[in-house]
Amino acid sequence: MIITNKTRKTVLTNKTEVAKSNWKKMLGLMFRGGIDDNAGFLMEFGKPSKDLYSIWMLGMFFPIDIIFISAEKEVTDVYENVSPVSFNPMTWKVYAPTKPVKWILEVKAGRARGMKTKAGDRLSF
Repeated sequence: MIITNKTRKTVLTNKTEVAKSNWKKMLGLMFRGGIDDNAGFLMEFGKPSKDLYSIWMLGMFFPIDIIFISAEKEVTDVYENVSPVSFNPMTWKVYAPTKPVKWILEVKAGRARGMKTKAGDRLSF
């Protein structure tokens, strides 16, 4: 699947893995060695919410950008260069949206900034 940023007229990802099952969403990119520059991991949820969906970097081996997307395919929040958790409790942060979302997109760290993706942008996929 290709995800484009209609606002910026750029291709955000051209190889996107879609996770629909709860198991795949829970695993996300955990225990993987990395992600390609133009790849993405998209989690799809049924009911839009700002309280039910969040990301915790447990089991991650590399940093990512996290993009929260509303039911209208508008970017609500972008967290850049999110590092994996370590044994230090100071790294134990949960990343959550500020508005209801239907999708969460994980991409390689630096991709959101490189593609100038910001809250308010409209995506197409």
